Amino acid sequence: MRTNELSGHKGEPMSQRRVVVIGGGAVGLATAVHLTKMDQSLDVLVLEADYVGSGSSSRSVGVVETQYVGEFDIAVRAYGREFCDELAENEGLRFVRTGYVRLASQESDFKDYELSIKRQQDCGIFDARVLDKSEVEKLIPQISMNGRLGGLYGPSDGFLDGHLYCSLLTEIITRQGGKVLQNTKVVGIENSTDGAILIETTKGNFIADEVVNAAGGWARQIGDLLGAPVPLVPQLHSAALIQMSGPLDNMIPMVMDYVPGSGQAGLYFRFERPDQLVAGLHIEEAIDGAADPDSYSETGTPEFIAELAELISERLPGLPDGGISRAWSGIYPLTEDRSPYVGSHPSNSKVKCALGAGGNGIQLSPAIGRAVAEEIILGKMPSLPESNPWTAARLISG
Repeated sequence: MRTNELSGHKGEPMSQRRVVVIGGGAVGLATAVHLTKMDQSLDVLVLEADYVGSGSSSRSVGVVETQYVGEFDIAVRAYGREFCDELAENEGLRFVRTGYVRLASQESDFKDYELSIKRQQDCGIFDARVLDKSEVEKLIPQISMNGRLGGLYGPSDGFLDGHLYCSLLTEIITRQGGKVLQNTKVVGIENSTDGAILIETTKGNFIADEVVNAAGGWARQIGDLLGAPVPLVPQLHSAALIQMSGPLDNMIPMVMDYVPGSGQAGLYFRFERPDQLVAGLHIEEAIDGAADPDSYSETGTPEFIAELAELISERLPGLPDGGISRAWSGIYPLTEDRSPYVGSHPSNSKVKCALGAGGNGIQLSPAIGRAVAEEIILGKMPSLPESNPWTAARLISG
C-alpha cells in the first residue's frame, strides 16, 4: 500500500496534530477556516472529490437570514450573518441585502414573530420587525396576500453565491496555513498502526489524527468507511430562474410562504437581478425516497416546474410577463430529525461530524464549523449550549 511520502500532510513532524476535513462544500470549508484561525499549529487539510462547492453549495439559493422563532435557531443563524457580514466587509464577499419576509398565515404567528424580534435583539440584530398585510403589499407591490395576514421582516438579510463563497473560504484557508486539495476522492480508510487514520485517495494517501466528516450528500458513505455511520438521507430538491420581460422598479426581498405542518410544499422566491427571480419549493416534512448523490438529474422535473409556475402566478400576479427559463436540482443531506449532527461521533471520538444541514448548509456553515473546530482544539463546544439539538451524541440511539 502506497502511503504519503512523509508522516504529515506537508512533511511536518509527527508531533503536529493532523486534521483532515472530508468535503469541500460550505460546511467543510467553514470548519477548516475556523480550525486554521483558532490554532495555526494544526496541520489542516481539506479533501474535495470534485471542485470546492461542487455539491449542494453551488446549487444553493444562498440565503442567509435570521427570521426564525426558536432561540437556538436564531442564535446559530445570527452567527452565520455576522460571519458573512465580516467577509463582505473585509474579504470582498458579495452579500446582497435584499431583506427576508416570512409570511404569516394565522394570528398566532404574530405572537411568535414578536418573540423572534426579542430573541434577535438578544443576538444583536435590531432591525427585524413585524409587517401587517398592507405593509407587505407596499414592500412588494407585485404580491397577492390572499390567505396571508402579514409577515416577519428582516431588512438586513440577503443572499450570496454559494460557489463564490466556497472559493473565498478556500483562499482564506490557504492564507491561514491550511491546504485544500480538489479532485481528490476518498476511496478507502483504515486505522493506522499508531492509532491514526489512514485515508486513501485518488491522489495518494494521507494520515490524520482526527477526521471531520463534512461530505454533504456523501456523508453516509464516508461515515461507513470511517466506521462511524450516520443515518443520512440525501433528498433531491429543485430551484428555478424566473425570467421576466422587463426589469422591476423594486428589489423583491426573499419571501418564504410556507405553512409549517401543512404537509404541503410552500413557495419561496428572491431577487436575482432586476429582471430575474430565483424560486423554489420548501417543505420540512419527509418526502419520498432518497437520491443517489452520484447519479441524479440536475434539472427540475416537469412536475416541479408545473407546481412552481402555478404557485408563482398565484402569489405574484403583478410580475411582468415571463416564465421559468431554467431549473436545477441539488441534494439536501438530511438527518432523520432534520437537525445536523455536529461533534464527536459516539462510535469513534476521532471522527467529528459536520453534516446533515440539508437546505441550510450555507447559513449554518459558520456555526457548525466553529463548533467542530472548538471541539477539536478545546475538547468542548462553548459556542453551543451543552444540551443542543445538533449534538452527535444522538447517534447512540440511532
